[in-house]
Amino acid sequence: MKMISAKGFDRVWLFFGPLFLLFLGLDQLSKWAAERFLRLGESSDVGFALSHNTGIVLGFNLPLVAIYVLTAGILGLGGFLVVQNKLWQDRWHLFGLALLLAGAIGNLVDRLHYGFVVDFIKVYWWPTFNLADVWIVSAVILFAWEFLFREKVVEKL
Repeated sequence: MKMISAKGFDRVWLFFGPLFLLFLGLDQLSKWAAERFLRLGESSDVGFALSHNTGIVLGFNLPLVAIYVLTAGILGLGGFLVVQNKLWQDRWHLFGLALLLAGAIGNLVDRLHYGFVVDFIKVYWWPTFNLADVWIVSAVILFAWEFLFREKVVEKL
């Protein structure tokens, strides 16, 4: 496996790093604002409704230790796949990875800090969610689009 050069590594971080920090920062700032300005239990059909999610996807409950192990396993497997498949060589992949990692770490920060995930965006019958969830779903959609429709799979930085 060919290793990335120091110059190439710098370019990867100059692209990925600011995106990751921006997405993570927006997520954490929005959750702080939700905790500060919204009241737990107030509901609406569309808009903002603060809730505390102690479970995982769609509120499915698991013990906290299992959630940490599952998160670490997914991030570890994801990191391995990124390195193995050289996904750091493409701007679209890096954009998706920044979204995915910021979303996962944003929700993990909540779990470590509060013991739950702060959710506050409400759209009709769908469970409340947050920007980290939006980032994760957007990354999955981006990766699916790349896999299904992009002709040129790897575009060098």
